[in-house]
Amino acid sequence: MRHLFSLLAAVVCFSLCAGKLPDASTLFSAQAPGTVFLDGEPLLFDLKQSVPAPGRWILRNWHGSILDSGNIGGGEKVLKLPPLSNGYYLLGAETRNGIPFPGNRSFAIVPVPDINPDGFFALDTALSWRAVVDRNNPRQPENVAQLLAELCRRAGVSMARERMRWREVEPRPEQFDWKSYLKNASLLADRGIAVSGMYHDAPEWAKTNTKTLPGDLLALFRFNRQVSRVFQGKMSVWEFWNEQDLAFSTESAWDYAAALKAAYLGFKAGNPEVLVAPGGIAVTSLKNYNYVVMENGASEYFDIFNMHTYQPLCDYPALLRNIHRFREKYNLLDRPLWFTESGSHAEGSGREKSFLKGIKAHSFEQELIVAEYIPKMMLYMQSLGVDRDFCFILPPFNERSGAKDWGFMRRDYTVKPAYVALANLASELGHARFEGTLNPAPGVRGFLYRQPDGSCSLACFSVSELDLEPNSPDRKLTDLKKRSFRLSVPDGNYRCYDIFGTPFSLTATGGQLTVSTTRFVTRIDGLPPIKPDKPFVSRNQRSQSRSRRTEMDRTVVFRVELSEDFELSVDRDCADVRKSAAAFKLQIYNFSPDEKNGTLTFSGGKILGNPATLQLPAFGKIELPLKFTPEWNRQSRGELRIEGVFNGRKSSPLVAPLVNFSKLISSSKQKPLSGSANPASWRRNSSGTMKIAFDSEESAIRFDVRFAPHVDRWVYPEYTLQLPQESLEGSSGIAFEIKAASPKKIRQMLVMAVKGPERIFGKPLYLKVQNPSEEWQERVIWFHSAGIDPAGLKQLRIGFNPTTDHFVYWLRNIRILYSENGDR
Repeated sequence: MRHLFSLLAAVVCFSLCAGKLPDASTLFSAQAPGTVFLDGEPLLFDLKQSVPAPGRWILRNWHGSILDSGNIGGGEKVLKLPPLSNGYYLLGAETRNGIPFPGNRSFAIVPVPDINPDGFFALDTALSWRAVVDRNNPRQPENVAQLLAELCRRAGVSMARERMRWREVEPRPEQFDWKSYLKNASLLADRGIAVSGMYHDAPEWAKTNTKTLPGDLLALFRFNRQVSRVFQGKMSVWEFWNEQDLAFSTESAWDYAAALKAAYLGFKAGNPEVLVAPGGIAVTSLKNYNYVVMENGASEYFDIFNMHTYQPLCDYPALLRNIHRFREKYNLLDRPLWFTESGSHAEGSGREKSFLKGIKAHSFEQELIVAEYIPKMMLYMQSLGVDRDFCFILPPFNERSGAKDWGFMRRDYTVKPAYVALANLASELGHARFEGTLNPAPGVRGFLYRQPDGSCSLACFSVSELDLEPNSPDRKLTDLKKRSFRLSVPDGNYRCYDIFGTPFSLTATGGQLTVSTTRFVTRIDGLPPIKPDKPFVSRNQRSQSRSRRTEMDRTVVFRVELSEDFELSVDRDCADVRKSAAAFKLQIYNFSPDEKNGTLTFSGGKILGNPATLQLPAFGKIELPLKFTPEWNRQSRGELRIEGVFNGRKSSPLVAPLVNFSKLISSSKQKPLSGSANPASWRRNSSGTMKIAFDSEESAIRFDVRFAPHVDRWVYPEYTLQLPQESLEGSSGIAFEIKAASPKKIRQMLVMAVKGPERIFGKPLYLKVQNPSEEWQERVIWFHSAGIDPAGLKQLRIGFNPTTDHFVYWLRNIRILYSENGDR
């Protein structure tokens, strides 16, 4: 079988004899936004006159096959290509002497968009954050916001995702400056694209004893009421916050729940028709944090359940099963399931230098890997019960000190193949109904859709390593995975399309249609009804609603501010109680125009200071100083639960799980992880040069790492568990002692619980840990809180993302913890 890159050799290797000739991508400038032509538009390219005139233009398809060529005279300013079918193309050139110019001008032809506002296929644009002037980029076009909005339209997606920073638009109370956010929302709405808006970054004046979330819930309510009024008709959905379970919030789960309640009420007060979603949940194993949010009655305060994922495709079935179990537990099946961010790590970091210093770019091979990944990702998601998926991300964007190349566009704002693959999928299946999956042959997967005219479409592909393996930093396209299968259909011609929408025809004879597939998605249209091997059964009980009824009084919201008598856990899902009769403040908000009278009920322990009755002012709050002595169960756990009845109606509860960590640790059975004291048991795993040795003075393992300047600094040495004697099955957690030489030079500390044995890419679960100091301190990781089943763990990685080029830390006394009766 011919390898893909032997097919593409002519595309990427023209520069052997090119000398100082400029890249062909700079010779041709497409008269189309982002080099994306709509079907039927004239294929016009401006010719750059400041370089030697090429003798011939050469048109190739994405495989590298020559489709057409022609001469270019010295005085021509515009090149007009003959009409072409939809697809992804490469335009090259050579001199009059036959010397090829390096590179190509890629361009695409996509269907005229027919947007289904209720369709599955959506796109994260981050328009306002990424459509800004980059003075370091000489190839950035003018009017980037308009360009991105138009490309979103041409992609045919149902919805775009936007972002906002609260602190920018309301720097002082009631003083609003909507900057480019309102204009950009209009750019999308004017093109018929619905928008899901998201914001975080509260202004300092709205924080009260908080670092990230607003503590002043009345200010939050007023802001959301105003923003939903101003953006009415432009934002059809608002998400409150972003990845609050991971990095964008430092407050407790019950703090987030209280803020979500106030946010929801504010959004609805400004526009009752707007849909509200919580911030996208980042950790798909669903940490205990998310369970605590729901225990606080948060399910009554959103219309859409919102997730993010960047996991490999092989994880999707288990990932979605876990999410659906969570939704079922909290009666969320009546809410649509959206992934407002999803993207690929399958291609690894960028392998090519870009024209911008410090910025890596995808190779053409990597661009094709992402193009393979994106349609497969969306087909899998829809088949597993996701209602809408937003691919991350339209504009060019780099992370990890420039190494990770995101974006469906390059830094010259031309589209990559993944954009074309998405546009083809959205335009041709955007109005179709998913019917189920089909497995027509070993190693082939098919997804059946019913079109509005009653015909069926089959999207199919050959299984590749992208479908079966974890992410890999050096993945190659070494095999197209060509396979064939047959469909029993009436005789005749059937219209087919490759991944980029280029049409071809297949003929059925004798009632059989023979289809050849590769690792890239192929679509067959005009099929008769076909019975799927696994019919699709939606888990949703009803479609999204803009007005959810409840007997609960949503407008009364509780919030607590804990004193130093409590210490919030690193996972922010519980608090350690340091003393009896621990002090806290209870804030009771009334987000309604009516004064309310009622009573409070406390459970989980003894409360001091609770008044017999309370009077809540309209659109106001009261604050009570209270003390609480918890009642502990056998596992040294408890909770503070607050409920109320006001004007005869129950309010939503506040639930703060509590724990006595010192008692819990002392009562746990502890088993030393003896192999961890041997430096040879640790595998080097860092972006720098790493030394691992035993420090006899500290009786500890010493990790010493040096980084080159301007790299993404990380150090996560790997300890492979010595199974079966070091199995974590039945354990409640691990404990260890740690210290660091430069604690102020730490961006974050993580423990990675790894399910596989592979180096670097072994299905890690990320557990945030409080940064150490220069003195020995103990850290404890509880698997239950992190939503982890420890039975399948194979490795532990304990390390850091430092901010210094030389970093040293010590680790000792790692133990496995078992709680009483094996309870986790």
